[in-house]
Amino acid sequence: MAYSFQELALASEWPEDETVLVFRGGRLLAVLSRLSDLHGELAGRWFVEALFRGQTGATVPTFAALEDFCSWADELR
Repeated sequence: MAYSFQELALASEWPEDETVLVFRGGRLLAVLSRLSDLHGELAGRWFVEALFRGQTGATVPTFAALEDFCSWADELR
């Protein structure tokens, strides 16, 4: 299934304002934000703010690239 992304900015007090909505097959799958320098070695990685399928209560990793998230999300099917 094809993935698509919509960039937006979060209305929050945190410096993580680079955010994307991730769609799979036209349906919203996740909200990801890029971590800021406040996160040390994780800075620049994508963090899952919200996930709308699978992994309830599980630890979700961060991702170096959006494509890495997509590969991981393919396992949620």
